[in-house]
Amino acid sequence: MDDGITIRPLRETDAEAVVALYTRAAAVEPRLGPVTLPQWDQFLKLPQNRGGRDFRVAERNGRVVGLAESSLRDQGAHHSRFLKIVVAPEARRCRIGAALFDDVLAIDTTADLAVQTLVSRDWPAGMAFVAIFGFVHVESEIGMKCVEPLQPARTLAAARASIERAGDVAACAADVARIHNAAYASDAAFRLYSPEEMAQLLTESEVWVASEDGQVSGFCLTEPEQNSMWIESVAVEPARQGRGLGQLLVYRVLTAHDVSVEHPCWLNVSSRNAAALKIYRRLGFRPQHETCRFSATRGELLASRDRRFH
Repeated sequence: MDDGITIRPLRETDAEAVVALYTRAAAVEPRLGPVTLPQWDQFLKLPQNRGGRDFRVAERNGRVVGLAESSLRDQGAHHSRFLKIVVAPEARRCRIGAALFDDVLAIDTTADLAVQTLVSRDWPAGMAFVAIFGFVHVESEIGMKCVEPLQPARTLAAARASIERAGDVAACAADVARIHNAAYASDAAFRLYSPEEMAQLLTESEVWVASEDGQVSGFCLTEPEQNSMWIESVAVEPARQGRGLGQLLVYRVLTAHDVSVEHPCWLNVSSRNAAALKIYRRLGFRPQHETCRFSATRGELLASRDRRFH
């Protein structure tokens, strides 16, 4: 690595430099960004990121040229560390990514801790990085887009449900956390949320809930933007799945936002979730791109690192 490179923890004062880094990186790898200051601030406030406590930056001559976003997530039965590394185009091939990677691996001490990272299929540098360090592809996130919502068949069970936008998101946080933790428990990217953590997360989202017999049985979290919208998460209580409730919930959200060619809706869904993929296709979503999820234990990564660089 360049002797002029310093690896250090992220500071609050790095925000503008991080945004500038993303701008430079996105010019070469569009899937990386760009990121605005409000988006970065919101990202740091997510419960799992803990204000960027485990984030690291690479600095050269006072300029940020690399970033490692790192968070340890509670997945119920175990913990996993999630990792993303961004290096400025002008600073690549200087082993900066490897140095950031080393610093993140040094945070933990457990050899069997799972480390996960996401890499777009069309990001050559990222795909090369995971190949070098021995990550294994475990699933993909399929980015889907809807420009013309298709009305689902109306089942009797779904017809009895009440669907509305939540006026007080804090009041439904416990129900959303309960359903999220049950519905996503087997997901590779699962993160266990307490009611308090979910309440914090929901402050930045538009929340729609489906209720049956006076009890919340499903939710949809969205992020409306100026010319589009994102569905961040959809879940139905496992015991109430398979009755068309999720389809109707998403369709109501799409129509409420007047989704169209000029105002599309985007979402990501796991390649292993065949049922969800089928539902979204029925609603008019079409696949647009693939982001691969890779995983390896910390011990495997350290061994691979030693074999290659020592």
